[in-house]
Amino acid sequence: MTTRRSAAPPAAHRLLAPLPGALAAAFAAVVLTAAPAGAAGGADTTGPGITTDATRLVPGRPVTVTGTDWPAGATVQAEVCGLRAVHGSSDCDTTRGAVALVAADGTFRLTLLAGGPPADCPCVIRATTGAGQDARTATADIAVADVPEGVVPDTGTTAPEVTVVDAELTGNGGLSEFFGGRPHRTLVVTVRNTGTATLGRTPLTVRWGAGGRVDTDIAAPLTAPLKPGEQATYRVPVTMPLAAFGRYSVGGEYASRTFVVTTDLYPWGLISVAGASVLLTVFSTGWAIRRRLNRPPAPVPPPAPAVFPAPAAVQVTPEGLASVLATLPAHPGDPAEPAEPLGLEGLLRRLADRPALIDPTQLDALEALLAPCSAPAPQGPATAATATTEAGGRT
Repeated sequence: MTTRRSAAPPAAHRLLAPLPGALAAAFAAVVLTAAPAGAAGGADTTGPGITTDATRLVPGRPVTVTGTDWPAGATVQAEVCGLRAVHGSSDCDTTRGAVALVAADGTFRLTLLAGGPPADCPCVIRATTGAGQDARTATADIAVADVPEGVVPDTGTTAPEVTVVDAELTGNGGLSEFFGGRPHRTLVVTVRNTGTATLGRTPLTVRWGAGGRVDTDIAAPLTAPLKPGEQATYRVPVTMPLAAFGRYSVGGEYASRTFVVTTDLYPWGLISVAGASVLLTVFSTGWAIRRRLNRPPAPVPPPAPAVFPAPAAVQVTPEGLASVLATLPAHPGDPAEPAEPLGLEGLLRRLADRPALIDPTQLDALEALLAPCSAPAPQGPATAATATTEAGGRT
């Protein structure tokens, strides 16, 4: 490194001339050293800065943050941090952070809801923007009520190292879950600080999702500082949706360490009821089809009896009947037989087709009855014979 020394002005020579050699050398060193310092102070060393309207914050109450000399158009995020944010975001209350857009003149103004940082105080409000070489950061010292004071670790020491010792889901939903109720589980996470530096109150984030995804946030408890070699266990209640079916995952992050656990949920009771309903529907349908196929045909109603008009009343007299019988041939169409009238006997034989049923005696009585005569019909036995003949003819 080359140091350029400037010559002393003439006034300095005049002042140094009457002094002794040792005092002159000391005075010259002071003058020569002051000149470069003044030149360096004249350079532009200003940078982004923030101010707050309160130096002591109460969690839950708002605080106004104002920034100056920030890059125009940049997005600035402000948050409350503990341990002067030496560990970065792990010392900050990122869940209650606020953002603002920098105006054209390099200023911004935002309202931040104060909250307890995950690490102990000394506390600051940190404003950041950009990333990499474009990153800008500014802090403002504050005090936060009910947050204890801690010791800021040396930034040159080893950063805290955390290991997730165990993560599991415990609990059983019981009978309601068996029939499709909401499954309830408890995530038990055990972490240990395996480094040589104290870990502040780092946020624990927990999410759940179906399959291998964890994309639904779950409220997790606040964590406590973790000293080297210490471990802590946190329990987070997890509630799954109704009728959850299949594999579900629950995971999260703590101090940049991630973990995921899975569980299989099958509401066998609900599945059994659904299967029984399907089988019952199939059985009922089959039974109805079988009954329809085996049903006897409906009886055919008998045809309505034909209604014929009542025959006209015909009065037959013995004389008319005898004259008709006398005109009918006994053997119609048979030339070998003698042509003789049919007569009453022939008529009865032809109708009955059973000659043995014809009683000649009674037939003679009937013929005598039908023969035209002036004498009255015989009484007594003749009447009985006529009745018998009529009965035999009907038979």
